[in-house]
Amino acid sequence: MLKTRQAIQSDAVMRLVVLAGRVLLSLVLALVLSMVGLVIAWGLFVFSSSGDRIVFMVMNMIGAGIGASIGVNIAWIRLDRQQRTAFVLMALVCLAGGVIGALLGYQYGANREVECCAEPRTSPFIYAAFGATIGGNVIMYLATAATSAVRAIRAGRSAFPEHS
Repeated sequence: MLKTRQAIQSDAVMRLVVLAGRVLLSLVLALVLSMVGLVIAWGLFVFSSSGDRIVFMVMNMIGAGIGASIGVNIAWIRLDRQQRTAFVLMALVCLAGGVIGALLGYQYGANREVECCAEPRTSPFIYAAFGATIGGNVIMYLATAATSAVRAIRAGRSAFPEHS
């Protein structure tokens, strides 16, 4: 069945709107939940009566990474055709991206100095939350694009259809 040009353009616009909505939702949810993860990690550190700085750092990076990956996975979940093994694999990869992003964000924030002042205005843990958000989202975007390309190749059509 041949589609008309208007139907093809309507499908493309709808895909673009859904993609933009998922991107926006994943950024907001990941940032909020990574902050929640930082608060929970801080609380666990305080109530565990540990005094080691390394433990504190690791707990914060993992807390921010877990929060961001939960937010990203909520926004990108596809209940209609997601298989359990694919979902678990994507969640683990997203978690790794979130934790690595949190570590990189913290390293950037800890080494950043504001030119006008002697100390930074923003805590390095805020940068860790931003890094976890960006890391989890980038991994999920790449994984989603890869799975879409694989599905399109398996179906025998181009991943990027030409609109004439």
